[in-house]
Amino acid sequence: MDRSVPSPTIALVVRDRERRLLSALLDETEAGRACTVLVHGEAGVGKTSLVRAVTEARTEGVALYGAGLPLSSLTVPLLAIRSLVRELPDDVPPLDLPNGHDAADALVGIDAWLDRLAETRPVALVVDDLHWADQTSLDVLQYVVAGPERRRLSIMATVRSGAVTDEHPLTRWLADVRRLPRVEEIELAPLDRASTLDQLTSLLGETPHGSLVGEVYARAGGNPYFTRLLATGLRSDARHLPTAMPGSLHDALLRTSSTLSASARRGTQTLAVGGHPATYDELDDVAPDLRWDEIVPEAVAAGVVDALPAGRFWIHHPLLAETMEAEMPGRERRARHRAFAQWWERQPPLHEETAEAARVALVADHYFQAQDTDHARTWALRAAEAAESAGAWSEAHRLLERELTHDSSDGRDDTRLGLLHRARAAAEMSGDLDAELALVDELMTCVDPATDPLAVADLIVRRASVRHLTGRTYVDDDALEAAETLARSQPPSATLVRTLAWSAMHGDWEPAKCAALSEEAVMIAQEIGAAVGMALTAKSVTAFVGDDATASIACAGEAVAASMREGDWPSAARSAEYRTCAGDSAWSPWFAEQIARDREHLAASGAPRHEIVLFDILEADARLWIGEWEECVAILRSCMATRLQPMWDAGGRLSLAHLAAGQGRHEEAASHLARAEELVVDTQSFYELEFDAVRALVALAAADPEAAYSHAVAGLGFDTLPPSMIEYLLPLAVRALADQIERRRAAGEGTDDLLRMLTELAATHRHIVLDIGEMQPWVAAQIEAIQVLYRAELARAMSSPDAPLLWRVTTVRARRAHLRWDEAYAGWRWAEALLRSGDHGRETNGILRDAHVLASRLGAVPVIDALERLAASAHISLAEVVGEPAGTWADGALPGLTPRENEIVAHLVAGRTYAEIADALVISEKTVSSHVSNILRKSGAKNRVELAVLAQHRVGP
Repeated sequence: MDRSVPSPTIALVVRDRERRLLSALLDETEAGRACTVLVHGEAGVGKTSLVRAVTEARTEGVALYGAGLPLSSLTVPLLAIRSLVRELPDDVPPLDLPNGHDAADALVGIDAWLDRLAETRPVALVVDDLHWADQTSLDVLQYVVAGPERRRLSIMATVRSGAVTDEHPLTRWLADVRRLPRVEEIELAPLDRASTLDQLTSLLGETPHGSLVGEVYARAGGNPYFTRLLATGLRSDARHLPTAMPGSLHDALLRTSSTLSASARRGTQTLAVGGHPATYDELDDVAPDLRWDEIVPEAVAAGVVDALPAGRFWIHHPLLAETMEAEMPGRERRARHRAFAQWWERQPPLHEETAEAARVALVADHYFQAQDTDHARTWALRAAEAAESAGAWSEAHRLLERELTHDSSDGRDDTRLGLLHRARAAAEMSGDLDAELALVDELMTCVDPATDPLAVADLIVRRASVRHLTGRTYVDDDALEAAETLARSQPPSATLVRTLAWSAMHGDWEPAKCAALSEEAVMIAQEIGAAVGMALTAKSVTAFVGDDATASIACAGEAVAASMREGDWPSAARSAEYRTCAGDSAWSPWFAEQIARDREHLAASGAPRHEIVLFDILEADARLWIGEWEECVAILRSCMATRLQPMWDAGGRLSLAHLAAGQGRHEEAASHLARAEELVVDTQSFYELEFDAVRALVALAAADPEAAYSHAVAGLGFDTLPPSMIEYLLPLAVRALADQIERRRAAGEGTDDLLRMLTELAATHRHIVLDIGEMQPWVAAQIEAIQVLYRAELARAMSSPDAPLLWRVTTVRARRAHLRWDEAYAGWRWAEALLRSGDHGRETNGILRDAHVLASRLGAVPVIDALERLAASAHISLAEVVGEPAGTWADGALPGLTPRENEIVAHLVAGRTYAEIADALVISEKTVSSHVSNILRKSGAKNRVELAVLAQHRVGP
């Protein structure tokens, strides 16, 4: 039996302006600069044709094509990414993708694969219908988009206008990606009448009559896809559309299928009802009354159906599939849905839990569309249970929410209450806090505090927690008091423990009261043997706030173990966080390594990703502070590619804003800051986020010291706990005043008012304001550095002769404390102060050069520019440090290595140790070791000695 399928010819529409723009961006990619282009437009406007035409016209590199698919119930992880790599050219190495649902498992591997591929040729990733891409694919794409600028990689994605609503998952993705550098967007408008003429000429083979062009343009509205459908079957000499031509574009979509035979039309409608690509065997089984051997080839030849790999077939365009399904008579459509449900029901259970849950969900969804309420409900509940068992919490939540939507029972009905509680738990486990909050609110209207006070108390506490994590409200003391009253009305319980613990950690922050609440929580928890982990976590937090690091660390250690035993991952994560925070400064190398170990331990123990991503945020921020900004960016790229709780998302955004400000990208910094402010309603209440300090830094980067001063001073007026980075607010305020004073002096303007403000500030605050927590060694060293930074800024503002000495001490202490950004800044100011005092000696030259080296490592462009201006004005050469390290080979770099890797090879050739390399490059020894491992793998060298010999041979004598 012949089942061969002919291939239809597809005509492309020329869009000169858009083609030139895309071609120019691809030229940049070939030159080594990565870019991303989002092509927007209505369905059928020619987005895919345009992108394919441009990429297929390139003679260099490789283009990989993939697409999102509108699967209604089946969730396939990384589906869009899988489609990109399904049919690779012979000379492209394969990419193995994981089978799990967590995009974090695939991020690094996919990105590394693209890096290796882009080293050999320009690479273009083309993703069609991004609005249908699964979340894991979106996570991976965002990670790749945020990748290094210097690689030959372009990403082109098409997005259907109107498909992305406020609630659509892509909305947030687009909001985040638009803030990244090197992202361009093109809005593809409908064709004008002249372009419609060009398209019809291509489709019909001859220039059509003007009357036909007018009618087609009026009907299609310049939509190339609709134009193609309208032209299907027309003679080249036609003057008009057929009289039976429908009057709407909806009908125009069906015109292609109207050329099919009646049986082929019914078959194509049946395929559309199935909702996914199908094989001959499935179609034969579902609809044995149809001659699929004849239907499929006819539909493919007509351009209605496409032949896909693995013997599958699907409707050519999603809009056509939707329309064709809707066109099938209701009774027949419901019967087909029932047939698909029964087909999936007959399939043997799958061994893999997630796949089996997806199969059962398909049965439920088809029965639902068949309006078979009883079967749909039965299978939906089975599917939800299977999803819960498999840990597919998002799918469980979707199914349970649908059941709740179509459940007409009273809100206090036990069955509905059970569904609400299950749906809330599924939303919590999937990390969908907005959905969980809505369910909590509904539950609070259904549960009677008189009959079930503990359930209401639990809901109040959970509501407070979710509102906190989503940045809506820091704490509602009245609500917590009401929960405590309800919980105390019953015998001691886990609910009472959770209520007391949460109040202790988030209440009004009276130290004695919070400590008493946590002690009581621990006592009750140990007495009843429940919620011990959360109680000990609260005790650890209150000890930390009370500056008792030893007690905090001890309690946190017990809390981690107890929380893991109880399966309380939020408490396990928080207690691990405080155990490390109490250990020493969150801006130290020790903290970065310890918090990474905590994350790895929790992950290995089974903690869900959304509970431990905070550890990534904390590590990234620590690495930023100690100068490992590339590692910071790499970590945050991974974080920002996943769905984050708003509080943690805001924390990551503030770190990115901090970094961008330090590197002189003030517009990007302002964009990240604005995104963080969108995520948190009342920024002043959330003390753990450094809004005030980052606002000041961003304002300074934008050369707005007046605003910087206002932001810094605003943070000093806290009511309860001090905001994060409180130690820096006074130095930032004085720095802003000093900048204003210097600007006025240069303009010959008076400074008396600013000097009065400075004097008042210094009189009020002789010392910087300290954060909570015991003074551990790293903290003490950093406080000393920041305190002298404050004094140095005061000396700069007052033109004090002590300025050179104070800046020298600041530089040295910042170096000892691993505050690399402060060290570079202080080195600039030290050299500046010496030159102003007339000191042009060798020491000044060395200070300039050392500061320039460090600033260059950090990418601190404002400091680099300032140092180069100073050097030029003093006729000091920076050439000795602008180039590579001694012994390097700018023209003989080892092939296949990145610039940073070649830089490390240069240090190895010079005989430097890992510690010396780490100090010179402002990275950790662990990072150096990781780079060396990669270098050995890429170069084929067996060890460091062989690598050095290989490198020296490249350099030559």
